[in-house]
Amino acid sequence: MSRRDENAAATRTALVEGAARLFTEDGYQQVSVERIAARARVTKGAVYHWFPTKKALFQAALELVDDRTMSAITAATETAPTPWDMLERGLDAFLDRCLAADYQRICFHDGPRALGFVTWWEHAESHVEGALTTILTTLSDDDLITTTSPPALATTLYGALTAAALAISRADDPQTTRDLMGVTINELLHGLRAEPPDTMPE
Repeated sequence: MSRRDENAAATRTALVEGAARLFTEDGYQQVSVERIAARARVTKGAVYHWFPTKKALFQAALELVDDRTMSAITAATETAPTPWDMLERGLDAFLDRCLAADYQRICFHDGPRALGFVTWWEHAESHVEGALTTILTTLSDDDLITTTSPPALATTLYGALTAAALAISRADDPQTTRDLMGVTINELLHGLRAEPPDTMPE
């Protein structure tokens, strides 16, 4: 990468990170392109060079905080001894991220309003549902859960996780709500666990 390319990449990164901080602090509607440019120490024209609209910049900020969430989930699951532990640790890491100010504000307070419900839903779906399908398929193939369709179960679980995240973001006591949602989702998952094979008599 040339020095010019490095500078351009650094400018884009500064814009997205600065925008994410401002959107977290004040919300999408209250943040102007001028403020974002000032935070990144560039001109308003430089912002529009990279992002044709404020909405496009918001989408980039949303991608950034989603990447942070996926990084947290990866870190929590990479040493899991079993697929079931991986699922539980991943869900816990997701719910913990739902307590973070950037994830709450950008993804769940402003995301549906700024992007429209369908675009917002599909964006988050692309980050989460594929990973859920993979781990649920592994559990099904190993006869650890009983399900007719791992992809359909992933879609259902994704909906439950999104509802949990929205509840946490709106709660007066987010930590208590996060803990309750964690218990409830684990109850649902344990209801899917396959019965162990009958013990053979000695």
